[in-house]
Formats: sequence, structure tokens, C-alpha cells
Amino acid sequence: MIGKTIKSIITTDVSLIALVPAVRMFPYVMNEDTPLPALVYTIDSIAPDYNKGGWANDSVSFSIHSFARSYDSLQSIVSAVRSALEMTNTGSGTQDIGMITLISFEEGYDQGADVFYNKLTFNLIINTY
Repeated sequence: MIGKTIKSIITTDVSLIALVPAVRMFPYVMNEDTPLPALVYTIDSIAPDYNKGGWANDSVSFSIHSFARSYDSLQSIVSAVRSALEMTNTGSGTQDIGMITLISFEEGYDQGADVFYNKLTFNLIINTY
């Protein structure tokens, strides 16, 4: 469903793939021993909306998790992810979507793994599949 659209956008954005190769962008879980930087995208929730005629649209929340060894690298990746997705309204295949908007931003550092991470959460409306 919306995963195809997310994958299509992030794996074809020239600025983003210059920082994170498309083969290091994964749905839900990163392959073990993947070299960093890498991205993981998740669908967090889908809330359908109905009217008298039935299904009207779906409101979707999804996240892009970025991982890097340096904070500077992470910031460049996060900026590229945001630029690739925010305000985009092109769905994959026959999918008609509204503009993608950023709704939250979180980041941190995992000292045990020596990894900086970021989570950008976006929202969009799917009008047709």
C-alpha cells in the first residue's frame, strides 16, 4: 500500500541516495551488519475516514529512522530525507495522495552501539489506491 510510495520516493531521490545508498533503505528492520549510514521506514498507523458513500480516504502516519556514525552525517541525511518527502504528493502507481507533512522529530545517540539516530514522522492522506 503506502510502503511502495515511501520506498519509491526515498530510493529515487538523488540527494538522498548520494548520502545513503538505496540498498541500505529497509522497511521495518535493517539487515544485520548493514554498514552505516542506513534508513528504516515504518508505517505507524492508518486511520480510515468514511462518509455516507463509504470509504473516503486514509490518514497515514509513517516514520523514517536514520542511523549514522557521526552527528554531522546524520544531520545531512535527515535534511535530505525531509527534502525528499515533505510536501510531496506523488503516489506510486495509481495511488493518489495528499501532500506529505512532517509531524514530529526525535533524535539521540546509542552509546553502546556508537550510533547517532533520528526519527522523522510524517502524515499524509491517501485518496485512492
